[in-house]
Amino acid sequence: MKNLNIKLLSFLLSLLILSACKKELNVYPTTSEVDGKVIVDEQSAFTVLNGIYYRFADVGVDRNNIPSLEWSDANEALPSCLAGTMSNSSQNWAPSGFNPQAYGADFQWIYGYNIVNAANGFLKNVAPVTAIPAAAKKQMIAEAKFLRAFGDTQLLLFYGQFYDVSSKYGIILRDEFVTSGNINLPRSTVGQCYTAILADLDAAIPDLPALNAHIYYANASAAKLLKARLLINRGAAGDYTEVVSLTNDIINNGPFALEGNTSDVFLSKGFSSKEVILGVQPFPNETWKFNNYQYYFQYTPTDTLVSLLKNDPRNQWVYKLANYYGTPTNQFTKYYSGDPDNIEQTPLSEESYAFRLTEAYLLEAEAITLANGDLPTAKTLLKTVEGHNGITDFTAVDNASSAAELQLLIVKEELKNFVGENGADWFALRRLPLATIQTIQPLLKIKDRFLLPIPYAEITENGTMIQNPSY
Repeated sequence: MKNLNIKLLSFLLSLLILSACKKELNVYPTTSEVDGKVIVDEQSAFTVLNGIYYRFADVGVDRNNIPSLEWSDANEALPSCLAGTMSNSSQNWAPSGFNPQAYGADFQWIYGYNIVNAANGFLKNVAPVTAIPAAAKKQMIAEAKFLRAFGDTQLLLFYGQFYDVSSKYGIILRDEFVTSGNINLPRSTVGQCYTAILADLDAAIPDLPALNAHIYYANASAAKLLKARLLINRGAAGDYTEVVSLTNDIINNGPFALEGNTSDVFLSKGFSSKEVILGVQPFPNETWKFNNYQYYFQYTPTDTLVSLLKNDPRNQWVYKLANYYGTPTNQFTKYYSGDPDNIEQTPLSEESYAFRLTEAYLLEAEAITLANGDLPTAKTLLKTVEGHNGITDFTAVDNASSAAELQLLIVKEELKNFVGENGADWFALRRLPLATIQTIQPLLKIKDRFLLPIPYAEITENGTMIQNPSY
């Protein structure tokens, strides 16, 4: 499925897609021009911008060579396997199971740089074009910068020492379209990475709309939530306060609202839910996620997830017991409303969610605890989220007497809420002390394994690249 070829000139030649007459994700590409004078007016600019969204959605092909989104492998299953709440039936995706040549070690590397390079190509080629109305051009540039920031954030949080701004183990920062002259670059420092990503987000937020044409195109709340996600992981002076400010703004001033029951997002409403801030639009009639989760049992819940969801109403729909070749096996049914034993494609089984409003509530609550702030406010935010998931007994939250105790409860909620969704569970787990992490994911034994290894091909082909510690 994923073919590691870090020779970016070859696999990035299909990034920006010039085909559609309007800004629609489900229009099939017909050409792969990416550089040169491919943007001449507003229509062609929208079309090339759409190519970045193709990379964001991780477009590939299924086993029958039909275009499909592979978002679920890199952004749903991989991080939850690392967090210990899901398992891959054919690969060891635990933190201890990776080496630079392991299947899956390159997923986020290829994915992130596909987005970054596509955005760089768009920004380069749209800049000199004067035949685009100023307001439209400004918004498109903002969308491209948001998407580049998303790609860089994924790369930093999976491969860089995000927890140490002084570390030399950042990522390769690319702000130019890849050519033979700039393909092999060294790693930037972690501090430089944060500065670059935050600059993109600060430039994008003012020029993004409150709501875009479709929920699978960027908006201001998505950019603010990405910034909050980035800052809470950096944890520098003032970061937690800014996370509280950003998330509070999203909750109180944005056009989004929590569902009465979170399950409705996944099983009945999908993109029509007001809780969805940014969705990932599938191709019509594709079956990639359905096949992986339901048909092949490629990714299944672990005992850890079952334990976390004990006495939790979500254990009735996030997973269900199914008969797999005569063996009762828990099937991951978060996106599937059908019968697990008589599987049939359901309307929302392919939809994915990059950002939901729930994350704003939980990041605000966690940032308050990390800043030793007002614990009653943090408890209220956590109980609000739990209540929207059918929980009525808040004894554990009410009895939490310290910031550390409350943060652990919040992180456990993030693990439960975002399992198999957008990586927020893996990011949250690593914000706990290592000893506490090991009570949830015992296979994460050393802090160096917070990171994935730099893929083997990048190490061998890029003479300036240094490997992450312990690999």
